[in-house]
Amino acid sequence: MPTDAARVLVIDDEAVLRGLLREMLSACGYDVDVAEDGAAGLARYQAEPYRAVITDLLMPGMNGFEVVAALRTIDPEARIIMLTGSAPEPTARRARESGVTLLLKPIALGALKAAVDAACRV
Repeated sequence: MPTDAARVLVIDDEAVLRGLLREMLSACGYDVDVAEDGAAGLARYQAEPYRAVITDLLMPGMNGFEVVAALRTIDPEARIIMLTGSAPEPTARRARESGVTLLLKPIALGALKAAVDAACRV
């Protein structure tokens, strides 16, 4: 469990998943904020940086890779975890090349916690 309540931002267009991720990560000791789309998430990150960002890959408006590219312009060291229901090799390769941790849905709490713990280590 993190000792300093690291701040995590969840960006996902599905309200139920946003709420579930907030609940799960809060129970693990994280301070969690949520955003309903890429633009809202970027605005939150610019206002107050986070130790880690979790973004969905497929969202209307701005997809996860577009969110990653925009976050990298704000903070080249941003630690990002991307969620997806499917990860064909081109998607997995692009995630690796972008320095993104890719997690498949449905997300196991242990895998999510391990990825967020790793991302939040200083």
